[in-house]
Amino acid sequence: MQKRILGRTGLEVSVISFGAMTIGGVFGAVDDKESIRALHTAVDKGINFIDTSDAYGAGHSEEVIGKFIKERADRDQILICTKGGNNMVLRQLNFTPEYIQNCVESSLKRLGVETFDLYLLHNPKVENINNGDSFNLLDDFVAQGKIKHWGVSLNTVEECEVAVADGRPAVFQMEYNLLGRDAEATFKKAKSADVGVVSRVPLKRGFLTGRFPVEHQFADGDVRSRVLTQENMIRFQEKLDKLTEISKQTGISTTELAIRFCVSNPDVTTVTMGIRTPQQAGQNAACSQALPADVMDKLKVI
Repeated sequence: MQKRILGRTGLEVSVISFGAMTIGGVFGAVDDKESIRALHTAVDKGINFIDTSDAYGAGHSEEVIGKFIKERADRDQILICTKGGNNMVLRQLNFTPEYIQNCVESSLKRLGVETFDLYLLHNPKVENINNGDSFNLLDDFVAQGKIKHWGVSLNTVEECEVAVADGRPAVFQMEYNLLGRDAEATFKKAKSADVGVVSRVPLKRGFLTGRFPVEHQFADGDVRSRVLTQENMIRFQEKLDKLTEISKQTGISTTELAIRFCVSNPDVTTVTMGIRTPQQAGQNAACSQALPADVMDKLKVI
């Protein structure tokens, strides 16, 4: 498993990381024992960075990870990143110091750890970044040893630009995939500024696997339905068709092509994606190598 340095944090992270939103239950019912097996497989295959949030199943994802790390003799080699400020149940954001302090303390308890390798504010807006909401608090937590490094998880290129220009967040996380490449220029700026980049959603909530026909109906409560509406899937289909054609030409699955496309960007430090089963963990871990230049050339123009 290839590893890269996460900006000025100095953390050496696997280029593929474990996205733990799926094991929180936000995509439907989960089996915690299966989730723990998936985590074990991921780490055994070389993944050393686990990305979660207190929002994933109202803390359930963190609780499962907390149980998992107690089973690992190599616990000190596993990097934990969690987030706070985004209540996905109520769909409310809150980045006041009072709220984030409670988020941090509660996450430490659920995970059963004394410190986080990385803590991210979960989807702050431009005004939150400009106001520095909770930035001083996070610095205080670093001084106390409860957080080693901190950053922001973001939704728009504008927010990423503001975060890099601000200079205080050491890391930012942003969606990046074959259907959305607008952040590439900002990723390059981030690398120049020694800011780590965690790219997420490489498979566009599973759409780029080719598993979901446009008429697919997600189960009640499955948050993928917010993005993969029938209208959006119709809009995305042309690029998926082109990706499928390249898959046939190269003999590489659409899933692997989509993941390795993100890995191939040298300005991305790690690519995090939802993993639910041991099989998925093994398959995703195997996508850690950059694609050949000729394949990348084809993907860049779909």
